[in-house]
This record gives sequence, structure tokens and C-alpha cells, in this order.
Amino acid sequence: MEFLKTIAKYQMLSPKDHVLVAVSGGADSVALLYGLLELREAFFLTLSVAHINHNLRGDEAQKDADFVKGLCADLDLPLFSYSADVKTEAKNRGLSLEEAARQVRYLFLCEAARDCGALKVALGHNQNDNAETLLLRLCRGTGLRGLGGIPPLGKREGIAIIRPLIETHRDAIEAFVKTKKILYRTDASNYDKAFSRNRIRHDIMPILEKINPKATAQLAKSAGLLREDEALLEDLTANLLEACLVQEKQSIRLHIAALLKTPEAMQKRIIRAALLRLGSLRDFSQTHITQILSLAHHQTGKETHLPGGLRARREYEFLLLSFDNTTVSKGFCFDVPIDTPLFIPEINRHIKASVKLPCITSSVISSEICTKYFNYGRIKGTLQLRTRRFGDRIAVSGVGNKKLKDEFCDRKIPRDQRDTIPLLAVDSNILWIIGQDRVSGAYMPESGGKVLAVSIY
Repeated sequence: MEFLKTIAKYQMLSPKDHVLVAVSGGADSVALLYGLLELREAFFLTLSVAHINHNLRGDEAQKDADFVKGLCADLDLPLFSYSADVKTEAKNRGLSLEEAARQVRYLFLCEAARDCGALKVALGHNQNDNAETLLLRLCRGTGLRGLGGIPPLGKREGIAIIRPLIETHRDAIEAFVKTKKILYRTDASNYDKAFSRNRIRHDIMPILEKINPKATAQLAKSAGLLREDEALLEDLTANLLEACLVQEKQSIRLHIAALLKTPEAMQKRIIRAALLRLGSLRDFSQTHITQILSLAHHQTGKETHLPGGLRARREYEFLLLSFDNTTVSKGFCFDVPIDTPLFIPEINRHIKASVKLPCITSSVISSEICTKYFNYGRIKGTLQLRTRRFGDRIAVSGVGNKKLKDEFCDRKIPRDQRDTIPLLAVDSNILWIIGQDRVSGAYMPESGGKVLAVSIY
């Protein structure tokens, strides 16, 4: 029986497993439950049952729930049941009924598994479901991952998902319950051709099986081969992503030069993998991926807004992926005393300013240390360590007085970082852009004059 072969092939069961079996009341899930019952002694299994009423079929749905309740009572199995208002969930989340039901179902199954102590959830998907899924996704448009169909194994919220019937044809399942005289419920909605899957099941698959009687098995086999290819490409993508990735708390930067060295198909995969690092890919289409990739060929500053509150932006040699609602820095400002160290919590550093004699000339200024020297005689206002303000300017040797904004642009400092860069300033004059090794040419020490030494440590 394919059921046993599949379990062995994918090592779905281990001795003393506690398995939560999802039972709708239909032939597939009931056959799955009875199949696992026959293996209970051999594997020392603990079995529990879960049933969810989606409340989409009125009295029929309640009859399904009552049937499963009676079945568990007859078999002396614990039952975890849940009644969901899927229509309301779909409306509130802006989802189709099918997608809302799927999300609610998986959420309940994982919660029920944790409640009963099961580490595995068994689902009744069969070979026909797999073939139909491949065709359905192909019609709607999908990539290699979608064409992989329904995997035999999966994981949700730390709970293992197993599908022992995934290589078993529906005819074999129906023959099993008929031979064993096992009762089950028939869902009339499975014959409603208003649903796309049912049109594929009842109209398209029979035609394909006239062309090739083994069409269902061959489609499912093709899905398996495509899953293998997808797994290989996922490993390659992960390695290439690391080569061009700079990850921060709420954002990701992709180095454009490294990204564009890969083939275009891989570029799209890298972008999808980067987005996945930031959260779910739900609601993302190939169009969104293409929009992000196109930014790599535009000038800096161009951006596009994405589902889930994400945005993509070209920032000089990087593609920035971040959330629109990322908290904007409120900035900070501290008066810097002379000869008294001051801790700046926003940068987790101390600053100390002191006046020195005789003059230390500019020849000893080094970018290798965190101390800079300035002409103390030219400092007429309050010395401050702060973030930028409107009207800030800095004198650049050989260039002249320029706007701080222009200096940031020339240095290709990403826009979202500019409000966090600490500055040593007097009024609107910037003496030192800390961390960028830029000091003002207007405050260079002069021979014979007092020198202000400022250290960051």
C-alpha cells in the first residue's frame, strides 16, 4: 500500500510519536485516521483528533462535526474541535474564503497540537490533490515553488506536518474505506463547479487521464521533481544572498554590484529571499519583485511602496528594503563641557573636550584615532554634540563652505541614516562629522593659539 511506502520513504513516524490527526469527516481524512490506527501498536503511537467547523455549509457542516465527535467516541480517541467564522475572517483580512479557511485551519491545528502535546499533525492530502494543485497554480501563474505542489513534509510554528496519503490515488482510498466498511461523510461542495479546483477535478483531469491513464501520478511525480530543483536553488540563493546582504534591525541593504553579477532569474530569487528575512511574502507578486529590481538601474532616491508596509529604495550603491513605519529618530543635542567627560546614551559613547597649550598642529591629526583638534580661539558659541538641523554648514578645505546636506549627498550617506549621525557643532557650523572622518577646514589649529582637543571614546 502506498500509504506505508510513503511513511517509510519520508520517515514520517518514529516510535512513541504523538500525532494529531486532522479529520474533516470525508473519505480521505477518515481513511488516514484508520490507517494510523493500524500502525498504532507497531509504532507505540498516541493519537488525537482535531476537527474544525468552518461554518460555510450550514447544517451539513454541523453534521460533519457531530459525525467526527461520534467517531472519536467509538474509537476512544480525544477530540479537539473548533468552530470558526471564516466568512467574517475573510472579510476582515481581505482574503478569499479558501485562503481565510486555510489560515484559520492551520492556526487551530498548531494550537491544538500544543494543547495535547503532539509534535506532529497528519493531514489527508492525496495524490489527486497534489496533481490538481499543480494545475491550478499553473493556470493562475506561479514559479517553481508553486509548481512543487503539496510537499509530503512541512512545518508550522514548530509543529511537523506529515501527509501520509500524498502518494496514494483517491481511487485507492475509496477502495480502502469500502473494503473496510468504514463510514464517512460526503461533502456536496466537492461537486460544486463554482470552485476552480472542482472544475479541474471533474472536467480537466478526466480528459488528461484519457490521454494518459496515469496522468494524476505523473503530474504528482513532476511536482516532486520540481520540489527537488527548488530545494537546490534555495541553497544557492541563500549563499548568494549573504554575498550582497547588509542586514540591520528593521531593514536590509543589497549591494547592487554584487546582485547584478548574478543571472536575472537569481536576482529575483535573492530579492524574494531578502524580503522573506523581513517577514511574509504574502501579497507579493512577480510584478513587485520586478519593480524592486528595476530600482537597481535608476538613480539614487527612487523608491517604490510594497505590500505589508514595506518600501524599496535606491540608496547609492545599495537597494534598501525597509518598513514605511520605521521610527524616525527624534535627534539629540548635548552641551559639551570643558574638561568634564560626558556620556551620550544615543551613541553609547563618552565625549571629552579640553583646551591645550602649546598648539598641536594639524600634522598630528590622524583618522586612526577618535580625537580631533580645533582652533579654540574661533569657537564663539556653545560647543554641542547633536544631530543635524536645517541650515547646518561645514567648511571643506579646498572647496569652501557647503551645506551639510550636500556633504551627506557627496559622501553617499543613505537618507535614512542622516538624522542619526552625531555632529560636533557650534551654532549652525559643523566642526566634525563623527564617524565620517570629516572636520571643518575653518577650525584648523593655528601655531601659537589654544587648541581644543575633542575625544570620543
